[in-house]
Amino acid sequence: MGGEVRSTSHATRVAGRIETVAPGIFPSKLRPAANPAYLIPRPRLTVLVEASTAAPLTLVVAPAGSGKTSLLRSWAAETRMPVAWLSLDDEDRDPSRLWSGVVAALEGVAPGVGAAVGDRLQRPGELLESVSALLDDLEARDHAPSVLVIDDLHLVDETEAASASLSLFVQHVPAWLRLVVGSRRLPHLPVHRLRARGQLGEVRFPELRFSFDEAAALLARLAPELEQDVVAEVAARAGGWAASIQLAALAARSAQAQGRPYVPSRDDERTHLEDYVWHEMLDQERGDVVDVLLATAVVTRIDAALAQAVTGREDAGTLLALAEDRGLFVSRIEPSGFEVHTLVREALLAMLAERTPERIAELHARAAEWHEAHGEAVPALEHWLRAERPRDALRLLAAQAPALYDAGQESTMLRIVQELPESVATDGPDAMLEYAWCHLLVDRQRFVALVGTLRRAERDQLGVDATWSARLEVLESIAATLTGDWESSAALARSALRTLGDTWWLDPLGRFTWNMIARDVALSERWDESSYEAREVSSALSVVPDRRIALEGSLALAEALAGRPVDALRLVAGARQASEHANMTILHTEALTAEAVAHRELGDAPIALPLLARLADSRIEPAPHCQLLALLELVQVRLVEGNLDAAEEAFGRATELVDTEMPGPGARTWLGRAGASLSLAAGDLDGARGWTTQVVDPFWTAASTARVHLAAGEPGLAADALKSAEPRCPRHTVVAHLLWFRAADARLADEHLAAAVQEAAGLGLVQTVADEGPDVVDGIERLAWRVPVPWLDRLRRAVGAQAVLGAPADVIDDLTERELEVLRILPSRLTLREIADELFISINTLKFHLKVIYRKLGCTSRAEAADLARSMTSLRRPRQAPSTRRR
Repeated sequence: MGGEVRSTSHATRVAGRIETVAPGIFPSKLRPAANPAYLIPRPRLTVLVEASTAAPLTLVVAPAGSGKTSLLRSWAAETRMPVAWLSLDDEDRDPSRLWSGVVAALEGVAPGVGAAVGDRLQRPGELLESVSALLDDLEARDHAPSVLVIDDLHLVDETEAASASLSLFVQHVPAWLRLVVGSRRLPHLPVHRLRARGQLGEVRFPELRFSFDEAAALLARLAPELEQDVVAEVAARAGGWAASIQLAALAARSAQAQGRPYVPSRDDERTHLEDYVWHEMLDQERGDVVDVLLATAVVTRIDAALAQAVTGREDAGTLLALAEDRGLFVSRIEPSGFEVHTLVREALLAMLAERTPERIAELHARAAEWHEAHGEAVPALEHWLRAERPRDALRLLAAQAPALYDAGQESTMLRIVQELPESVATDGPDAMLEYAWCHLLVDRQRFVALVGTLRRAERDQLGVDATWSARLEVLESIAATLTGDWESSAALARSALRTLGDTWWLDPLGRFTWNMIARDVALSERWDESSYEAREVSSALSVVPDRRIALEGSLALAEALAGRPVDALRLVAGARQASEHANMTILHTEALTAEAVAHRELGDAPIALPLLARLADSRIEPAPHCQLLALLELVQVRLVEGNLDAAEEAFGRATELVDTEMPGPGARTWLGRAGASLSLAAGDLDGARGWTTQVVDPFWTAASTARVHLAAGEPGLAADALKSAEPRCPRHTVVAHLLWFRAADARLADEHLAAAVQEAAGLGLVQTVADEGPDVVDGIERLAWRVPVPWLDRLRRAVGAQAVLGAPADVIDDLTERELEVLRILPSRLTLREIADELFISINTLKFHLKVIYRKLGCTSRAEAADLARSMTSLRRPRQAPSTRRR
């Protein structure tokens, strides 16, 4: 592209036509360049590509230097079909520019197609509509078979907008148009779907690989003076990779130029490459051009401004353009950007290290300063490390850690942290804080350990000011949440606030304090937006927009745990929009957890279950409470299903997480509640009592103790335990009334049940009620005339979905899966018609199943079968508790 300039329009010959090129599109991108003369013909591959184009989409996918573009050029020159060509570059990552190029290329085979799109590609939010309009225009045309070739797709298809629009295009391309794509990797397209439909042709590296004879022939053309035994050795060692053959030939020619034999080896090739670059390329060049090439070799891609900063020369961009014009392996990648061939750049770096090694660190530091000043954190971090200035790398990483994490750069952050020498953490108190902070998002266990080390060092170190101590308290607050101690987390955050004063929000760590307080309120199930505590949090965070956005996830989780599932889902919708806009991982994770908990509470298990499974398998370093909550919710789900083994598996994972990483009282309380429920489901009263001792929350201690006494047939002791239960949220109120219903005498029982139903129905609490067992549900059925019908229907379905837990094995084995489904729903108050609708079968089919069930169970009526089903779902299952329950 050397020497070409942009203009408002271009004219170029494409597929035999003269067409106008879209503004900003180089004509050279719309035609295949000529292949070098030294390439050998490979007719087997052109035949293969021609045959592959019988499919709507043909992929030519192989690593760099495999000969993809050369093959496509050769095939395009030989095929009889009209060919539209588009070569992509980095600029085409912008979807609108990508599709402007596609439209410009298609003008060669479908003149006037650009009119169908017009200027819609430039309008925000109309990309897919523009592609649809383009497809409609192409579909309406009656053309002979034609081909659109898109080369180097790997440069652009990782962006979501580009991959989505390309996927739409390839799935609906008209029958007369074939699409051929060249890429270094399998593109982000519906490849598997197209392959299964027989709509995909493929040419991969195994086909592109040079055979021994082809490699020898190419090497003989590139280095004709090589001895045959050397040619054979190099051809065999090349492994069919074209670039390797060319590199060997380059090294061989360099050796021959110096009058010595060429000995194939990687080191020799690298050495001869350096000699070639210097003696054959640079020795006769202008000194200022060579100096700029050497200095900018520390940067992979460089624009004129960066070149000026690195070299200290105002004419650096002009000299790079001159190097491009003189064929020094410099390519223009954008109007003011350049890229040096990788192998040449490596050779330049080696020469720089040999001649002026002290200069390399200085050049990297200049590049780091430029990238940091332009908001490009990742390359800046890389250059600070290569400049041997880890303290600057630590400073920048600490400042950019949240933004990098939310941008999906977790692996980069982890690598940078691992490359930092531990000695950097001893470079003063601020460095110690920053070093610990940088571990939070990538290695929470290491973060917690470092915070503990800091506290011990702070006690022994003199001269640390109050602000530093307050910032350490913020880190301790975060560590407390990570380890399951929400209450201590809030106390530490408030202590830090008292020291930081009214300017807390200006401190880079102080701005996180109110979020930690809010998370304690949420996880402790005491969020009430009308309370002083809630108003205090919301008011404080109103001055820090990004922290206020982050609060939305905690609020959604707070409402879900407090027993307001409908409000939780409303907040989830807002939090999802906020997380997508601000790209906040923790916000997204908490909102997803709230969504799962809320849907399960509403009786929407099919929606909740996949969300819970996804969360349980995700390790989000700064949000372990979400993973733990998902695992414990799965325990309850599996108990409802009657799958005790699956419940134990989920509980075992939760236990390991608490024991190894979250031993704090908040997490231990969650685990103890679930452990008590699991033990009761297995009929293990001693195990349930043991787990109840680990519940330190005052309300749930009373509730868990009451459940154990009720399971043991001790309603009086259960009532005594409930006297200390003080609800903090609607869910607590419902649970307390339901337990009082089970523990109180008949005179008061119905009053408690009515109060529980009124509260639960008003808030949509279904699963909390269903989980209290069949006695509660039977009592509610007696009050059906006082209960809202929609809520009662949800409750009946939640109860009807409960599985047979304790049925004798011979009875279960004798029933088919469909008969078990019918039996499970019989105890509900659904009519036969409603049961048939629930199971998606006819009423006659249901009656047939009932007759078979009655016969197998020895029953004569639905009432008897329902009683037997209730006994099967009792919690008195004779089973030895596993070791994970004996805490």
